[in-house]
Amino acid sequence: MISKKTLIVAGSIAFLTAGAAFAAGGGKWKKNFEEVDANGDGQITQQEIANAQATKFSQADLNNDGSISLTEMQEAITKHIAERTKRKFDKMDADNSGGITAEEFNSRINKMVEHLDRNNDGIITQDEMPKNKWHKG
Repeated sequence: MISKKTLIVAGSIAFLTAGAAFAAGGGKWKKNFEEVDANGDGQITQQEIANAQATKFSQADLNNDGSISLTEMQEAITKHIAERTKRKFDKMDADNSGGITAEEFNSRINKMVEHLDRNNDGIITQDEMPKNKWHKG
């Protein structure tokens, strides 16, 4: 069984190294790509990645001692999750009412089902499923 500490360390590594993944660009990474591409030239250099990583590190090193403690990492991840949850909530709350109706809650999955059901028979078969996570359909 994987310990809680191992999961936290793994999550921390993923959090701190996310900058390198920005180089993939496009899709859900587009916004992050643009943030890392400091000069806006459509390319991410090693220096821009290093700068983005340094910024993430300094944001997580709350006491500025040059080291991120487990508590600091937990706080950084908690903040990241809270911000991400807020963005997702706002996206789902289409009418900006401050609440998500069942219709709003189901909207995204309904769109996905509509997209996947290529022959419009109301059934999604294995053949209609994307071949991998990068497949756009």
